[in-house]
Amino acid sequence: MPQEGKIMRDSYERFFSEGYISKEQFFDFGIRETIYAPLDAAKNRWEELKQRIKSNQPVYMRGFGRNSNGSHMFQEFYKHILGNENVLIDPTNNKEPTTVIRDLTGYSKTKSAKHEPIRNYQISHIFGRTKNIYTFTAPWNIVYLPKIIDPFTGHEAKGALVDEYRVAFQQKSYSNFEPLIENYNKMISDKVFKQRIDSYLEYISRNSRYPQADIDKLVKSIDEELTPISIQNT
Repeated sequence: MPQEGKIMRDSYERFFSEGYISKEQFFDFGIRETIYAPLDAAKNRWEELKQRIKSNQPVYMRGFGRNSNGSHMFQEFYKHILGNENVLIDPTNNKEPTTVIRDLTGYSKTKSAKHEPIRNYQISHIFGRTKNIYTFTAPWNIVYLPKIIDPFTGHEAKGALVDEYRVAFQQKSYSNFEPLIENYNKMISDKVFKQRIDSYLEYISRNSRYPQADIDKLVKSIDEELTPISIQNT
């Protein structure tokens, strides 16, 4: 950590100061080259996902805890809150999201007779929330991101430039899928839904067979995951 009064040395800022490309040009490239699902196709897939959750069909989430060993706690949570007993853990952390974005965009990172090939793109969750079964495979939350942009979107990236790009990226994504995201926000903010979550968390805190430390981690994750999408202004 730099001492008080010292100027932070940021390698991203130093790169742009060399004049190879401006920050604005780089950011514009990242926004333009991100591949999104078409809105109409995304809307249909979003409705299908909600119906699968509601009708107790298989749906997916990313594993919870070290080596996914706490995933069963989330699965029990969804069973009690949503009545879905078929919440599955994605075997690679990205298998199902990859299928969604590939099918909706027509692009594939692997050889396929049905899809156009792309290289040096990666799957990215725009708004995170990968333990949330509504958002993990939501077509409005998944994109093909140019790998060259990863330094500005990865979990380890920090700094003012990272924050600036992330805001621009999320604003663009929100504008693409506003009606679908607002549909999610309305559903996740429903008073009755929130009361059911609070009641369940209160119940397991009193009666659970799990260690309190594990319960605390679950509560913290649910508080982070099952939340509305909020877009920061620049």
